[in-house]
Amino acid sequence: MYAFYWQLTDYRVIFCSVVKLLFGLLLIMGGGLAHAQQTEDLPAMDQAIEKTLDDLLSSAGSESEMLAAMEQLQAKMKPDAPAMTRVRLQSYMALSHAYLGREDYAYQLLDETQQLAQQSGLADALAEVAATRILFKTIEGKLTEAYTLINDAQMPLEQARLPRVRYFAHNLIANVYQAKNLPERALEHLIAAATAVDETADERTPIRRIFLKLRVADIYQKQTQYAAALSEIEEAEQLMHSAGLTAMYAPEIAFQRAVIATSQGNYDRAFEIYTQLERDIQNDPQWASLEPTVLNNLGDLAIRTERYETGIAVLQDALQIARQQGDVITEQMIRFNLGFIDVHLGKFEQGLATMSEIVSGARGEWISSSFEPMLGEYAQALEMAGRHRESNGILLEQRDLREQIFDTELQKNVTELQNLYDSKDKAQQIELLQQQNQLSDQLLRNERQRQLILTLGVVVAALLSVLAFYLYRSAQRSNKALVFANAQLADQSVRDPLTGLLNRRAMQQELQRQAQELADSNDAMVLLDIDHFKRINDRHGHNAGDDVIRTIARRLSEICRDEDKVIRWGGEEFLIYLHNTSKEALPRFVLRMLKTIASDPVQTERAEIGVTATAGFISYPFTDSRQQTIDWEATLQLVDKALYAGKVHGRNQAWGITSLNLPYAEADKVLDTDLARAIDANYVSAVTLHGPE
Repeated sequence: MYAFYWQLTDYRVIFCSVVKLLFGLLLIMGGGLAHAQQTEDLPAMDQAIEKTLDDLLSSAGSESEMLAAMEQLQAKMKPDAPAMTRVRLQSYMALSHAYLGREDYAYQLLDETQQLAQQSGLADALAEVAATRILFKTIEGKLTEAYTLINDAQMPLEQARLPRVRYFAHNLIANVYQAKNLPERALEHLIAAATAVDETADERTPIRRIFLKLRVADIYQKQTQYAAALSEIEEAEQLMHSAGLTAMYAPEIAFQRAVIATSQGNYDRAFEIYTQLERDIQNDPQWASLEPTVLNNLGDLAIRTERYETGIAVLQDALQIARQQGDVITEQMIRFNLGFIDVHLGKFEQGLATMSEIVSGARGEWISSSFEPMLGEYAQALEMAGRHRESNGILLEQRDLREQIFDTELQKNVTELQNLYDSKDKAQQIELLQQQNQLSDQLLRNERQRQLILTLGVVVAALLSVLAFYLYRSAQRSNKALVFANAQLADQSVRDPLTGLLNRRAMQQELQRQAQELADSNDAMVLLDIDHFKRINDRHGHNAGDDVIRTIARRLSEICRDEDKVIRWGGEEFLIYLHNTSKEALPRFVLRMLKTIASDPVQTERAEIGVTATAGFISYPFTDSRQQTIDWEATLQLVDKALYAGKVHGRNQAWGITSLNLPYAEADKVLDTDLARAIDANYVSAVTLHGPE
């Protein structure tokens, strides 16, 4: 299992101190930002103290030295110093106390600072204190508490004027939302942070732009939009070189490239990047916290490429460093990978004991997007050890967690926000070019002013005519584009972007409509899952996995009639809804489906991949022993249980429920735990079909 640096450092100190952590947020939004707005719009500040604070943030002093300097600054501060400056200084001092282990005093000082901010009534001061409190909680690893504090920061943030404060607060809020698996909300606040950057034009502007681009690239990467992520990374790298910021950002850029290479299955490239990165940061205290994560990911690559002895050596080094740094989360992940290697080497009891301990500790504590793949590897390890019933339980838990994460509406919202970010980024670049052009034009106009006066009227009239004609044509094109975009959006809301199939939302709407109409029908449902899909992703990369999903979608569509529906149900699951299908014809269709899926290997760029599937099927509407009709949601649960029974009993097969011999309420308790036992007890009648060898 490999680690995302952003994801796992949301609540860890990246640099050597809290003040160094703030370098990415506070320093890059220094005092120069105020000049972008009208001075009368901004709260009063002591510019000399503000400049001193900026210099302290960029200094190489220790935490204690910087705190001592801030205390001296506070002692010399006049009693009537502006409230905004006092709030900033005391917030920084509170953070230093927290880092030095004086949490109680740090919170006491922050509470006093909050009272000062409330007395001032300044929105910027209130937002800065609220954002600092969120940072406290993220450093402590209390993400849920940080999440509950977001509203306290957002309310004053709406009225805040200082770009420094807005950038700082919006970045922290985005950080928490991303850790809580809410990428669309995170992107909203990154866009707001970009708006604050739009108001700057100083030596720190490249730093802010790189920082934002890497954050957005991280969101693209987690949404598997690798081309977009790499585009952001390349732009960030160009800015880094042109601004001479290699020491500040090169390791992080390399890390993100390695993560994307791993996700795409390009393990040789990922190994090359990680190995060079380990050499670069090995003796660099600024990037010490990244080293155990890099070594862990090298160990993960060794597992994926079956070089287990190499993996053990690398992971043991990583474990030692993580323990020295007190990095509990990375230590847990490293131990989990070591346990997985034990299972691969046949040491089932030893390896599974370690993995079980880590899974139990992570359950409810880790964010869902990190915990879900861990469950997949744990289920795989249990299956390798022959513990199929336990593996099935973990697979069910993973499925439920994946359904929480996999949300079509969420994907759509993220795409829309990403487009908004891209448009803002391009608009900002255009605006900078326009400013340069305007300056040149002004000089030209000054030189030619006398000549232009005589012809100004004619030129203005011509320009207005052209502009009016252009606006008229532009409005026509915009209206046509809007109609087309609305039609596309309506279709995209019910379509899976990868396969073009209907999505879960579309099918749920259809079943709800049928239930309301109470129409007689003789339909059927088939729910199938691609066997060992995670193994395909791990061995061949996510691009190959996408090829497999698209190919299976095409094969399913080819064997279905026009009136049938093929749905991308989520991940590697598909649902087929068959209209007007008899109970006798249903098993024949399912057998043909299994043979069609396994008929030919899937051709990808790198390899031919043999694919099989496991399925559950049932007639719909379905009735129990009392001839009471079971609703569509309960019917889907039954076919899902049949699918997982097939997984437990060997895969490449289909289990069909033909009748319930008890009332549904009585049979459901047994069905929920063991379908095979329910069949043996004659609670349910079922048929098992096997796919081709």
